Amino acid sequence: MARSTWWAMVGAALLASPAFAQPADEIRALREALEAQQEMNRQLLARVEALEAAQAMTQAKIATVADAVPDLDALKEEREEVLEDLRSDYFDITDRLDALPELSGYYDLEYINDDRSDSPGEFRQHHVSIHLSKEWESWRSFAEFEFEFGSKFGGDGIRLEQSRGEIKLEQAWAEYVSSDSLSFRGGLILTPGYWNVNHYPNVVLSAQRPLIVRNVFRESFVGLMAYGTKYWDERGLSYYAYIGNGQSAFFTKNDDNEGKAAGGKVVFHMPSTGRIDSLDLGLSAYHESPTGMDRVFTWGADAQLHAGPWSVLAEFAMRDSEQDRAGVYLQPSYRFNPRWAAFYRYDLLHVVGDEETQEHTVGVNYRPIPDVSMKLEYFYSRHSDDEDFSGVVA
Repeated sequence: MARSTWWAMVGAALLASPAFAQPADEIRALREALEAQQEMNRQLLARVEALEAAQAMTQAKIATVADAVPDLDALKEEREEVLEDLRSDYFDITDRLDALPELSGYYDLEYINDDRSDSPGEFRQHHVSIHLSKEWESWRSFAEFEFEFGSKFGGDGIRLEQSRGEIKLEQAWAEYVSSDSLSFRGGLILTPGYWNVNHYPNVVLSAQRPLIVRNVFRESFVGLMAYGTKYWDERGLSYYAYIGNGQSAFFTKNDDNEGKAAGGKVVFHMPSTGRIDSLDLGLSAYHESPTGMDRVFTWGADAQLHAGPWSVLAEFAMRDSEQDRAGVYLQPSYRFNPRWAAFYRYDLLHVVGDEETQEHTVGVNYRPIPDVSMKLEYFYSRHSDDEDFSGVVA
């Protein structure tokens, strides 16, 4: 018998023997465990491959974002260039604005109605006032142009065919401010008087100005003025001294004689005491010698008192000339709050050889915002040589 056949018979006998049955089961179990482990390995390998794919995608996104973010140094340099351009544009615009005058002004519309038979109620487009001002260090200039009653002028180029209202240069001057106590002003200047200087409709309480304003002291002059204010603790002093052309038809261009008009004013700022918050007392004087006429001498006094919600304004003026005249007004007022105020004013203007006028006015003033003033007032006017009448103004 061949050797291979013999070994095959031996192997078959061994396999058929019960002694080898248990190892075969263990081998089968091991094989199953191995297959299970291999399945787990395949699952783990699949997860690893998925994680590697996700990591690759994340790295790609990071690379994309990194490519999109500019270089910080380049970004800083670009920002500095933009800021420098903006600074240059800002200073260029600022220089241009500084070279321009400041524009402001005021506007007012009125309604007036009185009980005279020949005086119907009427609306008045009273003022459109344009202010131009400019400052250069210690130098300043100012001009006020006024258009009254809807100014209009028209014609064919040769003659004036239609006109209404009035256009005028109310004031125009330039000045040098040396200090609070000394300034020099030259030009067309308003004569220093409380209401004459503070005549703006959004500043004063009433719609109509007092009778004496611009009817006793002259309204304005062309010339030079020095003025200033000095305080010592709570006490102070303001002064105005001026010289200019006398009153004539064309005083803004020439004078009618060598004698100049001269005037001045001093204002004493009193210290606050008790319930008085402020008290200013002023004295004024003016003199000129017109050609072919008697000299003109005008003097006056004024006072402004403030005590809590109460205020009192008063002015007196008297002119000694070929036609003497004098006048006074007294105006107490009460401010309920920043928006509402009420006032009463007594007015008197006496012109020698003409007539005497007295007026009583009561009114209210409402300010929806600080620079807008809405007014309503009732007045009663008495005349020595004419009929008395009353009316309302808004």
